[in-house]
Order: sequence, then C-alpha cells, then structure tokens
Amino acid sequence: PVDPLPDRCVYTYMRVHLVRHGEVHNPRSVMYGRLPRFRLSAHGVRQAEEAAAHLASRQLALILCSPMLRARTTARELQRGQARAHRQPQGPPLRQEAALLEVHTPHDGKPLSTFAGRWHTLYDDVPEGYETFEAVASRLRSLLARLAADFGEDAEVACVTHGDVVFSARLLAEGLPTTLASKKREDARLYPATASIVSLDVDADGSVRGGAYWAPTRAPDRFTETQAQAPALCGAAAAEEGGGGGGETPARKAKRSRRGVS
Repeated sequence: PVDPLPDRCVYTYMRVHLVRHGEVHNPRSVMYGRLPRFRLSAHGVRQAEEAAAHLASRQLALILCSPMLRARTTARELQRGQARAHRQPQGPPLRQEAALLEVHTPHDGKPLSTFAGRWHTLYDDVPEGYETFEAVASRLRSLLARLAADFGEDAEVACVTHGDVVFSARLLAEGLPTTLASKKREDARLYPATASIVSLDVDADGSVRGGAYWAPTRAPDRFTETQAQAPALCGAAAAEEGGGGGGETPARKAKRSRRGVS
C-alpha cells in the first residue's frame, strides 16, 4: 500500500528505506550478480539522484549499502543529498553491510536472455554453497532486527541493496510469505524498479508493521543513446569500468531493461 511520507518523523517504530541501486551499465546483457566493477549507467546515476531527492526531507541516521560498486555509488548520492538538504558537511555515516549483498548464485556471467520471463528459475536446484530465495529474505529480516535493536523508535535508516532483497522487503510490507512460491506468484506485480524504494515500518523486535513503495519517474525501461553507444572496453579498462564490448539495438535494449536485473 502507498503510504506518503509525512513531513516530520514522529513514529512509535523505526523506518528503514530499502533502496535498489540505479540502472547498471551492462552493454553485454549478462547476469552480473556479484561480478566486480559493474558501474551505474549515466541514466542510473540520474535515477540515484532522484531517489536521493525523494529522501532528502528525511533525517537519516545512517546509510548502509551492499559492497557492490553500483550500490556504493547509489549510496553516495543519498549521502550527498542528505548533506545538501540538511546543510551538513558530509551527510550521515555510510557503511558497507554484507547482509545487503546481491544474491550468491552460480549463474553470474550468463546471458540475461537465459532467464527472460523465468527469473525465479535462478533459485531452482540451488547447488550447495549458494543462496536460496528464502536465505536472501532471512538475512534481510536479521538485518531489520539488528537495526531495530541498535536505533529504536523514531530513527530512519537507508539501505542500498539489490533487486531480490528489495523484493523481499515488498513481500514483508504486504504481509506475504518470503518464500520462493511467493516470488513465483508475485514477481511480475511486485518486483522493484531500479532506484526504487521500499520504506518499511519496523517494530522494536524487528517485525514489519507495513510499508510504502516509491519508484523514480525516470523509468528503468527508458532507452538512452549514451548507453547504447558506450564504447567497447577490453582488458584492464573493461575490468575497471564494469565490462564492455558488444552493442545492442534500441529495441532489444528497451525490451530487456523493462525487467532489469538485481
């Protein structure tokens, strides 16, 4: 349910904002998962700026983020937005948090087309040492409990993370089970856009009372020439900038981006 954020923060619970990172520069259309150095696209930076503007009126006590580059970049935009809005030299503290990491899957590097329309199959027959969807949701619930214990009532914290973690938060906000069956059933309806935010109301014991969903007006399926015409990178440059090489037509880009990746 949509719950517009009030102008002032007066709660009997804490509010945790789960923020999905902005759109990623991924010209080869691969499942990047935990692969290193996948940066935001120019469009993704603008999305992150819009998310920062949405949260600018909030007084964040802390910003946590996944260690992945795309999440760190999005988190820095939130921090800068807070600093500007509240006339602070640096904004709230920003820390990396392993509980916000991308799902650990054996499918990193595979073409996105392998999973188009069947994203839940990422969790079919998960080999030992990799994560189930339930495991991803479990680490989110554990983090919420820790934050509730550390901060208590009236505090607000932002957590920049990845698609399936934010999707788990949407399930919690709607009172739905955080199971693979729920993912299969609700994926099309509830999967979060890039740079979208799920704001959860969290009780002192870490349980979720409800929440709100917001998505940027810069839709994740908007095609940008900058992305399509990004120069191919190779060798060390590709490793540093998050991969490169290969192009795709505007039509294919737009179709793929409607779903995005985590």
